[in-house]
Amino acid sequence: MNALSLCSGIEGIGFGLRRVIPGYRTVCYVEADPFCQDILIRRMQDGWLDCAPIWPDLRTLTGEIVDWLVNPWHHPCEEGDMGAPRKDYDEATQLYNAGLSIGDVAKFYCITRQAMWKILKRRAVVFRPQEREGQDNHFFRGGLTGKARANDLLERALQKGLITRSALCEICGTPPAPYRDGRSGIQAHHDDYNKPLDVRWLCLPCHHAWHKRNRPIAYKEPPEEAGRGIDLIHAGFP
Repeated sequence: MNALSLCSGIEGIGFGLRRVIPGYRTVCYVEADPFCQDILIRRMQDGWLDCAPIWPDLRTLTGEIVDWLVNPWHHPCEEGDMGAPRKDYDEATQLYNAGLSIGDVAKFYCITRQAMWKILKRRAVVFRPQEREGQDNHFFRGGLTGKARANDLLERALQKGLITRSALCEICGTPPAPYRDGRSGIQAHHDDYNKPLDVRWLCLPCHHAWHKRNRPIAYKEPPEEAGRGIDLIHAGFP
């Protein structure tokens, strides 16, 4: 049973319903108060509440937004992708285990940090202590293309020191001269945008030549992992 919690507060109603209704699952909390939002996040991290997005303003909650919140992994972030759908979130597990934050991985999949936390939890991931402030704690609801998402996550990995940029082109073996602004002449190349950390380092001529003859594998939206729709709406006091 999928439930939408309006004016959630600290979610006492849902806390009780979750324990008496078999299959009960909260798919979205609607709460504007920062203190209550923090309590909800803490209870989700402790496993007391279902992990779900928190929508901050009841006045802006439309039917389209509810549908997106129920199934964030079905929200189209890129049009025109071809090929078979992704089978699972195994790459998400590998990205997190490589050292990226939950927020980084969630941004790549274009879902909220809370939804990614739940996905990783179902896969028995051993979580590291999470940042409580700063950019890594933000919930992402963006609309980047698959290429931009892969490049953005790769840039984060480079900044964190999880990946080292090569000094030589992996095709021609030469060390290209740096650009006039000081940037390295070596560029990161993805054969598959579903694997943002799986890159080859190429010089500009070899990079352009590869894309003239080949086409990288486009990003594929993950499948739905839970039923669509809302069966129950409950609310506290606005």
